[in-house]
Amino acid sequence: MPVLQRAMAAYFFNFTPGPHNLYLRLARRLTATAWAGALATLNYERLLELSLLQAGVQPVVNTPSVPPHKTELCLPHGCCHFFCEGARGMSGAVSFSGTDVTTDGDISAISDPRQFGARISGDAFPPVMSYFEPNKKTTAGASFISAQRARFASLVGAAANVAVVGVKVRPGDIHVWGPLASTSARLFYCAGASVAGTFRDWSRSARVGKQDIAVDTYFAEAFDGICSHVGIS
Repeated sequence: MPVLQRAMAAYFFNFTPGPHNLYLRLARRLTATAWAGALATLNYERLLELSLLQAGVQPVVNTPSVPPHKTELCLPHGCCHFFCEGARGMSGAVSFSGTDVTTDGDISAISDPRQFGARISGDAFPPVMSYFEPNKKTTAGASFISAQRARFASLVGAAANVAVVGVKVRPGDIHVWGPLASTSARLFYCAGASVAGTFRDWSRSARVGKQDIAVDTYFAEAFDGICSHVGIS
């Protein structure tokens, strides 16, 4: 599993936002809005971070307070270029079961392709990424991931409006759907017609009396409605 995890990270690292990327479009709107919200992604790639940087918005992670002209980015599943400095070992000399080992320590974001490639090929430990399995266990930087999930719950709990984009309803993912179930915020859900009904059923049972919104379209078609819902003009 650690070998697979490193290969997945190398794959996701290569993606960059194109000129018409919706994350980039969102980031550009943020530059024109005095927005006090936060962004969260469950994805492993860097598209949201790179889009913010390209638009002149500095993302901050795991920071108690967010300075002006910066936007908090929450990563409950980690990211492909985050590495934990608490344990190192040559990839050919260390062997362990991926879901039964955890490491902790300082977290480094490595964006330089050469440094990233050297770390992926030379270090036995994978980046700070949760495994894509039901329990979303994490080997590297376990405390960082726990803190990010707690931060996600705090952000969702304090929000007046929350938009959920492209995430299938999986109530078993308690770290995601637990906070969304308990928040008093109004939810705007957008993930396509095939799963919108599942969200409506979940909302009726898990959020009795809440006036959540579920649209049958995808991110591109619902973009303006999403921005309006969360206060991004």
